[in-house]
Amino acid sequence: MPNTITYFEIAGPDAATLAAFYANVFGWRTAPHRLPHYFSVGPSDGAGLAGGFRQEAQPERVLYVQVEDLQVTLDKVVARGGKVLIPPTNVPGVIHFALFEDPQGNRTGLVV
Repeated sequence: MPNTITYFEIAGPDAATLAAFYANVFGWRTAPHRLPHYFSVGPSDGAGLAGGFRQEAQPERVLYVQVEDLQVTLDKVVARGGKVLIPPTNVPGVIHFALFEDPQGNRTGLVV
């Protein structure tokens, strides 16, 4: 399958509590990230997706799809009725990403 899902985020009002909840329920190893109010989680045996817990006022889940070109993909999103929420953005040393909303309101991230 081209353009695979490579990362996930789960957001809520308290990122530390979210990270602890999922660690306790699923045995995931979480760790504070260098970004404030963010905790990383990665597969301990090489299986599964890496992800993170992000602090936001409203709960949210976002899947990130790996693409070759953020802007080309966003142009396709808009042409098909979606909207850009965050244009191509670089967080140095962390991620190059964008975020869009599909025509039914689902948010999806893109990474290169």
